[in-house]
Amino acid sequence: MIDNTELTVGQMADYLGVTTRTLRHWDNIGLLVPSFRTWSDYRLYTEADIERAMQILVYREAGVPLKDIEEMLDKPGTVKEHLRNQKRLLLEQIDHLHEMVRAVDTIMEGNLTMDEKVELFGKKWHDYEEEAEARWGDTPEWAQAQERTAQMTREDWVKVGAEMEAFNRDVAAAKAAGVAPGSDAAKELVARHRAQVERYYDCTLSKQVLLARLYVADERYRDMYTNPEYLLTLVEAEAAAAGIDLQSVEWG
Repeated sequence: MIDNTELTVGQMADYLGVTTRTLRHWDNIGLLVPSFRTWSDYRLYTEADIERAMQILVYREAGVPLKDIEEMLDKPGTVKEHLRNQKRLLLEQIDHLHEMVRAVDTIMEGNLTMDEKVELFGKKWHDYEEEAEARWGDTPEWAQAQERTAQMTREDWVKVGAEMEAFNRDVAAAKAAGVAPGSDAAKELVARHRAQVERYYDCTLSKQVLLARLYVADERYRDMYTNPEYLLTLVEAEAAAAGIDLQSVEWG
């Protein structure tokens, strides 16, 4: 803990391992409002703000929605009720993931029709595929992904899953160890993430920035990347060092 020190938004972001964009969002929704502002309206965070932020991170890692976290912090009497509800949701997700694993095992044993995939994965399987095709179906990346995944064997998919698990563990360890954006260790993680994407389609650093931002904006990607804010910080640092304007990143 940092004692008797007021942190700027940048220092606070580094200390917590989140982005300044996240802190500004928390401020805007009233979840974490800095105790002070300078005469030029810069945010300053106190030790009490840091303690609240740490509580927010703990609850968020448990999957609690931000709107519920605010109520839990401001109305302590609601904590147990929210956590009971969250535990129930997590148990449901665990059951669903077990079903998904069994379905993947079945699929890897042989080719399945769309009806069989829907039967195994549920209606969401079709929804996800439709959404992806609607958003990216006319892009070169979608065509590349369809071509590349069609060539992947059972062993390839097993390798992809193992690499993803290892990557998430290494990102979590880097965050806990305070690995700084732009360091050699951070660059290695960014390169590994880009290599994962390139299993499916060609990925530039600009594309990687936009993908990392998508992981933060859409909470469904937390099933894939468990520390999206930290990953975004690493990717944006490398992009900035390469001369990419983070305020006007374009897909390409």
